[in-house]
Amino acid sequence: MAVGRGTWCCAALSWLLLCGAAQAFEDGGDRSSLIAALEGARIALPSSASQSRRLLDALTTALRRGRSVGDAIDENARRRAATEILLTGYYEPLLTARRRRSQEFRFPLYRVPDDAGSRTLPRQEIDAGALAGRGLEIFWVADPIESFFLHVQGSGRLGLGDGRTARVGYAGNNGHTYHSIGSELVSRGAMTVKEATAPAIKEWLRDRPEKTFEILHTNPRYIFFREVEGPDDVGPVGAMGAALVAFRSVATDPAVVPMGTVGLLTAPLPDGATLRRVVVAMDKGAAIRGERRVDLFTGAGAAAEALAGVLRARSQIIWLE
Repeated sequence: MAVGRGTWCCAALSWLLLCGAAQAFEDGGDRSSLIAALEGARIALPSSASQSRRLLDALTTALRRGRSVGDAIDENARRRAATEILLTGYYEPLLTARRRRSQEFRFPLYRVPDDAGSRTLPRQEIDAGALAGRGLEIFWVADPIESFFLHVQGSGRLGLGDGRTARVGYAGNNGHTYHSIGSELVSRGAMTVKEATAPAIKEWLRDRPEKTFEILHTNPRYIFFREVEGPDDVGPVGAMGAALVAFRSVATDPAVVPMGTVGLLTAPLPDGATLRRVVVAMDKGAAIRGERRVDLFTGAGAAAEALAGVLRARSQIIWLE
């Protein structure tokens, strides 16, 4: 999830809020990705979520029949009041890994331990070897910093060095509260809030190897993984059990925005462009709490990582019902 990135774009938000929430929404993405997100969410929703399923069905049917996005929304949904949010981004990282430990690849990714006591150990104890030698290692990576950011994202792809790629997904956590290392560096005076982007944090850690684990261990939360199967052109599976779709799937706090909720997102991007997308709540994150926090899935690869690393924008979302 996003950590300490940039400053809020107040002027841009003021402009967004004056754009007229009642006007037809002009979606800037392709129809196929929107249909994929709507259908994936509908299939994953339990039968008890009948109202959300009906809306997802209605929107999908209208789009497949050739209706415009704006008309499909206006004919089938009611808009709630616009909500001012802080939008951040997350992505599916790609790391180099091996299935066996070596001198280079010596930092493990663990599956969930069988015993409850081991599942609650803090990050520092696990990194010190508290779970070593128990057969819980599923992969080994070479870079502890990239491994940490894989934990933050919750899923990723692993290049195995022989032309093959494996994927890992979230399997559980140790129950400890997430603490942003970006916020930690800001509190220590190492950088400002504006400076604390993901690329800058990584550079700071690499320039100070003697401080790396001290900073990483200020976040006691630890993620356990499982190897997952899936085609390369499909995103990782989110918390609701459906594949995430780039620029269509968002992580929200399910206590206030239930899984499967459809929203109209308008946000200023770092390059000055304005993002307008119909999005679906399909995931959740430890740092995403309350109605005013939304995390946008930006996809996989270098461009997705670059955008997610700096995206921190005061934005607007209109949830549908």
